[in-house]
Amino acid sequence: MTSSIASPARYVTQTAIAFAKAGSARPVDDDNPLPIGEVSYSHARAAIPDTALDPGRALMIVATGPGQVVIELANGGTVALPVTAGVTLLPFAVAAITALDGAERAVFTLLD
Repeated sequence: MTSSIASPARYVTQTAIAFAKAGSARPVDDDNPLPIGEVSYSHARAAIPDTALDPGRALMIVATGPGQVVIELANGGTVALPVTAGVTLLPFAVAAITALDGAERAVFTLLD
């Protein structure tokens, strides 16, 4: 007998994919009954503003106060973001960070 996956709303599809590790996907079945949406991060490396970066899977910002940064994504697009005190995790492949007002109070880390 095939198990069904209940959806919380009409627009959620009735199929699901289970990710065992980065780059692999399998349909949900009796051997893989629970889909896993994202693989845990396993590496962290410093991201220095105003330098070219090898994009990671996410950008973590730890700030002691407010500020603003512009991040350049792997495809060349840019996004201006406010930075607030605390930890911010952005699921973006960041190729460069431009530090603006107050961003000197922030530490940037790329996660893979």
